[in-house]
Amino acid sequence: MSKPEFVYVIYIGAPKQKVWTAITTGEHTKTFWKRFVKSDWKVGSRVEFMYPDDQTKLSHDGEVLEIDPPNRLVMTFDLKPEGIDAKPSRVTYELEEHELGTKFTVIHEGFPPESKVLPGISNGWPRILSSMKSYIESGKLG
Repeated sequence: MSKPEFVYVIYIGAPKQKVWTAITTGEHTKTFWKRFVKSDWKVGSRVEFMYPDDQTKLSHDGEVLEIDPPNRLVMTFDLKPEGIDAKPSRVTYELEEHELGTKFTVIHEGFPPESKVLPGISNGWPRILSSMKSYIESGKLG
């Protein structure tokens, strides 16, 4: 039996470093993700996703498992702060240079059978990544 997995690829008309900055800087994530990300981005560090209007209220969190800026980031994804009692899953961001700018791949995996998280992220990631693409390509990232 194979585990459920989510993979999404989007092409963004910007250099990898610009995309990396967008996904690792709270001032940017609060705009397109509606969450303010906080971390010192080292292996073993906590990653916090705070509500942008109340940066003391945690939406979800995780731990940095691997990091190779601006190419790859792997972290856990835990929704316990939202009251969802599920084992943390794993999110991988892969950034590759492409003739269109950056090929950005999100792999979200590690869901148990009958996961209640998988349907939610399957709707959430496309919205977040489309919003991020628009944000970066519109020049709002700066």
